[in-house]
Amino acid sequence: MKKVAILIAFAATAAYADTWAGTISDEHCGAKHADPSEKSIACVEKCVKGGAAPVFVTSEGKVLKIANADAVKDHLGHKVELTGDLNGDTITVSSVKMP
Repeated sequence: MKKVAILIAFAATAAYADTWAGTISDEHCGAKHADPSEKSIACVEKCVKGGAAPVFVTSEGKVLKIANADAVKDHLGHKVELTGDLNGDTITVSSVKMP
């Protein structure tokens, strides 16, 4: 019975996951580094290494927090497609794809 409940909960969560296009930036620079240039990538990597949290800048320019920052650590400064759950202004990332 527990397995069935877990599967139902997982299926319900997966049904509400959304996908967004945008760029991984950092909380200090936000949308200033929404372009995937070498300069922007280097700045985002430096800021995150210095302690800034990564953020997601949507293709519309909205800056969203990332609940599980480790999920995007290999994509700092890059254009990506994020799949996950949005709660307020925070995304819990379930997958990251480079377009």
